[in-house]
Amino acid sequence: MIARKSALVVSSNFLTGLLNYASLFIIARYYDFPKFALGIISFSYGFVALFNIISNLGFPNAHIKRISEGKEISKCNATFFSIRLFLTFLMILTVFISIFIWKNLFHRGFQSPLQEHAVYLMLFYYIVLNLAKNFTITFRAKMEVAIAQIPFFIEAFARTTATAYFVFSGYETIWIVYTYIIGGFAFFLSSYYFFKEPVDMPDREYMSIYLKFAIPLALVPVSFIIMTNLDKVLIQLFWGYDEGADYFSVVRICRFINNITVAFGMLLLPTMSAMHAKSRMNEMKEISKKAERYISMILMPVIFLPIFLAKPIIYVLLSKEFYTAIPIMQILPLFALLDALERPYQTKLLGMDLPNFARNRMLIMVVLNVILNIILIPKDIRSIGIKLFGLAGTGAAIATVISYLAGLIYTRIVIYRISKIGINPNLLKHILAGILMGLSVSYINRFYVILRWYDLLLFAIIGIAIYASLLFLMREFRKEDLSLFMDTINPKKMFSYIVEEIKSKR
Repeated sequence: MIARKSALVVSSNFLTGLLNYASLFIIARYYDFPKFALGIISFSYGFVALFNIISNLGFPNAHIKRISEGKEISKCNATFFSIRLFLTFLMILTVFISIFIWKNLFHRGFQSPLQEHAVYLMLFYYIVLNLAKNFTITFRAKMEVAIAQIPFFIEAFARTTATAYFVFSGYETIWIVYTYIIGGFAFFLSSYYFFKEPVDMPDREYMSIYLKFAIPLALVPVSFIIMTNLDKVLIQLFWGYDEGADYFSVVRICRFINNITVAFGMLLLPTMSAMHAKSRMNEMKEISKKAERYISMILMPVIFLPIFLAKPIIYVLLSKEFYTAIPIMQILPLFALLDALERPYQTKLLGMDLPNFARNRMLIMVVLNVILNIILIPKDIRSIGIKLFGLAGTGAAIATVISYLAGLIYTRIVIYRISKIGINPNLLKHILAGILMGLSVSYINRFYVILRWYDLLLFAIIGIAIYASLLFLMREFRKEDLSLFMDTINPKKMFSYIVEEIKSKR
């Protein structure tokens, strides 16, 4: 059932990602000022996201952990909701105080009134999003995967529809930012519709057990949000809208890839927590190793195709105007691979009630990421007369990949010391097959030029066929693997599961 639920999350994330990409494509191809619009979105999204760290602080994972352990759900909901409401209010207050200090005490400001307007709109979007995610996080904790995924799809559909309307109707740039608010409301309403769980009054005992798990993890979401948004702000600050749009566009595509990994992690944490509560340690070890193998096997062709076909992918998915983003596309997808190989073991540690290791990993990553971003993104820092690398988005991509590599190395050292799980040599077969597949499709591309989406689809099919054949020859892809994949994606069984879960909420 975990495999089928994982497949459902992957499929849902894929469809949601397609809708998000459609929004990006419409802006890139049909809007009069695509890089300006995407630059505004990139900055305002990244700016507010840096403050939104306050509303998380490890409590979503604490909520999933405690519910999956069998704690009373009404008290869990009351405790979690009250904490999140307080933290969201604190986030709003911090944003306004920071902007006031920046404008009135430091006498600085935004590059334009439009940029400031976009920041306030994005703040409102995050408020609605935080309230809605209280419901979806509860669905995840109960392993109600279909219900948890539906609001994300609805949000993407609403935002993409609004984007198409505003772009083709010739609306001003600020209306492109308004599409996030439209999507946010769609997300909230659909999440609230499915939420049927009891909510009691906040409980002191439950507050204590939430804090016990969340406090060591508090730096994890803080660090993650800094890592995923500071680079956007720095690129905008030191380079401007064009470079910001290049990086933002490729990040969107790569996060689409990363969602495959997130799908597995979403289900592994409640599964691991339930196993740990019953002292089933050997099962936890085996499921970690199996998850690593299957994630690696599935992800390799998805990672290496955009690396080796960066130029035609950018041409088809964006436009020639974004060719300056090719170096970013050739580097950034690697972070998704490194995150994938680390995630099963990080989830195992969280399931064992050891959040301090996740905290330490993120601290290593964020410190390294911030230092590398400051060194690699700007050309110089004039105020102190220091010359730097000036790599803009390419520098941000390098910083991200190196940071995730450091996080992977740390987690693997920890997991070896705790559970004696070494490196699986079969992963090297996956990497080799992925590289050979990439080289093959790159060579074919010399004779067959990719110009349309169906050309790209054809190359993807050819690449996957080459990859699977290589694994078969290496005796890494076996008959039982094929049977598992076919059963997992069985449409009839998948549809029955979705219908059953939706009916349970009526």
